[in-house]
Amino acid sequence: MKDPQAELALQYFDYLAKSFPVMCASDEFHFLPRAETAGRYYDQVDNLDADVIGGCLFNLKEFQDKFDLLARHENDFEKLTDLELLKANVAGILIELETKQSWRHNPLLYSKIAFIGLDHALTKPASEPQERTERTLARLRAIPRLLQQAINNIDSVPKTYHQAALAMLSDSKSYLTEIGETFGNASCGRLKEGLQKARSALHTFGKFLRSLSPVPDQQFVVSALEATLKDHFLSVRSLPEVFQIAVEEWQENLEQLKKLQANIDPGKSWRELYHAYSPSGIKNTDTISLYKREIEQLGRFFRKHGFTYIGSSSSLELSETPTYLRSVRSSASFSAASGSDVGEKDFFYITTRPQQQRGKEEGDLLKKRLHREYKFLAAHETFPGHHLLDTVRRSLENPIRRQIESPLFYEGWAYYAESLLTEYGYVNSPIEYLVDCKRRLWRAARCQIDVGLTTGIFARKDAIKLLTTAGFNAEEADRQVDHFRLNPGYQLCYSLGRYEIMKLRETYGHRMGRDQFHRQLLQGGELPFHLIEKRFETLDLRNCHETS
Repeated sequence: MKDPQAELALQYFDYLAKSFPVMCASDEFHFLPRAETAGRYYDQVDNLDADVIGGCLFNLKEFQDKFDLLARHENDFEKLTDLELLKANVAGILIELETKQSWRHNPLLYSKIAFIGLDHALTKPASEPQERTERTLARLRAIPRLLQQAINNIDSVPKTYHQAALAMLSDSKSYLTEIGETFGNASCGRLKEGLQKARSALHTFGKFLRSLSPVPDQQFVVSALEATLKDHFLSVRSLPEVFQIAVEEWQENLEQLKKLQANIDPGKSWRELYHAYSPSGIKNTDTISLYKREIEQLGRFFRKHGFTYIGSSSSLELSETPTYLRSVRSSASFSAASGSDVGEKDFFYITTRPQQQRGKEEGDLLKKRLHREYKFLAAHETFPGHHLLDTVRRSLENPIRRQIESPLFYEGWAYYAESLLTEYGYVNSPIEYLVDCKRRLWRAARCQIDVGLTTGIFARKDAIKLLTTAGFNAEEADRQVDHFRLNPGYQLCYSLGRYEIMKLRETYGHRMGRDQFHRQLLQGGELPFHLIEKRFETLDLRNCHETS
């Protein structure tokens, strides 16, 4: 007998994979699931025609109603949890496409779909070279249509999106040149024609962008943060609670930094100590080699300390951030495989060279930060952070939890993973503790800024002051505020997610033991935290029953 819930979930994921094949195969678009069947459509590109989106919104609401109806007649806790996940996933898409209407205001959405899609066509596993060539051609041919949809749909653009879109436009042109050079003399006439049409479409798109008068960010606030927190993340916290959590985290780490500074060198500020610190033994090591070595060491260390389910790092590839993403990705970032092919790799991207206009001085500062924080950045992105979490998620038997990510859990876990370096003794010197505290101070600032700017508690100058207090110069702080505004609601995920994990551990860690707590947390899927608590209560009662 067929399970109606499983059948409906399968229909839902398949529908989204067909409708948004690029976005569902990438973790750049956190409001969509990682639909496994998106791997069948590497020759197709998402259709963002206004009428198509209207039909999609109608269909999504029908799915939502069906999930809700099933939930009303379901008593099994695990199945109810899956239905809550599905409803929250639909809510996230509706917030993005209907409430925020990013397709009408964010040109980056179109650029990312175009070039992430092209990257996937080129790099995802293929049965033979010809398949890769054909799907690359198909996605190249789709770029003019997609960018024309952007021109048709976009009616106003906030300043931050406008600046970022122009920067990505320049990087995307360079990426097309790289593709042409990669194929070289072996490239066929169809490929050259496709590249030329894509360049022409980018030129037209650029003229359109430059013809727009961007709207000040402050005038473009869409009040979706509360709905995102409540309906998409399924958090039981209010925005004032989240803000207060971040304030307390800020104060705690500021005090800790002062204590560490007094212990290390009372004659210098903690900021001076941080910026002067250069880890020993790595001076002549290039950045990529440094991180490659660190990933291997982290994997070995945490396998010996309870994370026995950490596999080898062979499924992880460390590389420079792709050219087309350099202006919109942080200097260290993770990109997970879609999960549709066992031969697919996760990527840990590092930007070792800043954009040309930022100069040598900025490049030196970037390298120093990447080397100063390399242990924590590598842990956050790989072991025991994102790479481990995604590996566990893709191994789950439950197809719903295997395909749905939660930004709150996802970033909360990776931030929590950083703190395990100190707890497990992987780092053990006062100056490394100072680096850790400085990073936590930064996370607390990001959470306050995310909530504060959106709700009006903060003005831009307040946000910049917070970041300069956290050790960034004014130019860096200004740029970070712009970056945070690209994705309101995401920056709070780090501090709030870690806070919720710590609260769960305070309650259940001593009952389960640390290793079992981590295993149960990860293998339950990226659930809302109040549902994890209910699940832990059930597990705890079972354990008590079995041992009584």
